[in-house]
Amino acid sequence: MSGLEKSLWVSQRIMGVVFLVAGLTKIWDPVLFFWEAVVPAQIFVGRETVEMVAKLALLLGPLECLVGLALLVDWKPRLVLPIGVVMMVFFLAITAHALHRGMGESCGCFGTLVDRSPTEAMVENFLMLGLLVFSWWGLRRRSVALWAWGRGVVLVGGLVALTVLGFRYVPERDRLADSDLQVGDYLKGLSLLDTDIDLTRGAYLIELFSPSCHYCQAAVPKLNFWAADPEVPRLIALSQYPKDHPVTTQFKMQFRPRFTIATISLADFKRLTYGHGYPRLAYIVDGVIVRVWESHAFPSLAELRKL
Repeated sequence: MSGLEKSLWVSQRIMGVVFLVAGLTKIWDPVLFFWEAVVPAQIFVGRETVEMVAKLALLLGPLECLVGLALLVDWKPRLVLPIGVVMMVFFLAITAHALHRGMGESCGCFGTLVDRSPTEAMVENFLMLGLLVFSWWGLRRRSVALWAWGRGVVLVGGLVALTVLGFRYVPERDRLADSDLQVGDYLKGLSLLDTDIDLTRGAYLIELFSPSCHYCQAAVPKLNFWAADPEVPRLIALSQYPKDHPVTTQFKMQFRPRFTIATISLADFKRLTYGHGYPRLAYIVDGVIVRVWESHAFPSLAELRKL
């Protein structure tokens, strides 16, 4: 095997592993991936069809597993490599759109497995696209191994991926009918992008808010009063805007919040406010949602002291 053939072999297997891991990540927590898919789905369709498109996007996980396995066992590379290139170009387009909109959220093909900004995801996707194009270009410069068991591996792997997706999706599908902020649920997959606060350890009050929302602005005096009371759990306000965003800066200058403000991704913000709006308030203990209050029924100070 020449040096070129070795390079082609390695690049194709690297991308096989990438696609396989990305697919497994999506099918292992399909509901979380659904909420991540809602945001890019809005690029292509109207609000009335976003849910349907996001549900169809759940099939992306098994498809990535199929492509990954096919690349690993070198099954029909002349068909699979172009498919992989098209998928990567599609991912690049979505990431470029997120970068253009100034989203500071987690991006990338690995879902919640690895947190990446749009810029980091763009660089990674370009590198992976380069590996795919290089492997595709090299098809005429190497021999294709004809393994009798390659087709079986791909087909069985695809069936297993679809089965796992079904078993993981069906018990959790009720989470799609409402927001992902429901009493008794574990607040998984939520990353605070600009602080080291760990919501899975300890008791917190979290407020989902937007600095530009008039209702959220009107609630600041009450929240400041709560934040100053030592008997009330620590208050963390979660927003989709980064700390250095002009909207956040203006909010801090005008309203002087005395509570911590942290940034979460747009996908997380949408899944936690879906169907309810904001502001929303929740009491969590070690990551488990104990109480949820809507904007029209926030608790009293006495009620919060009893938590």
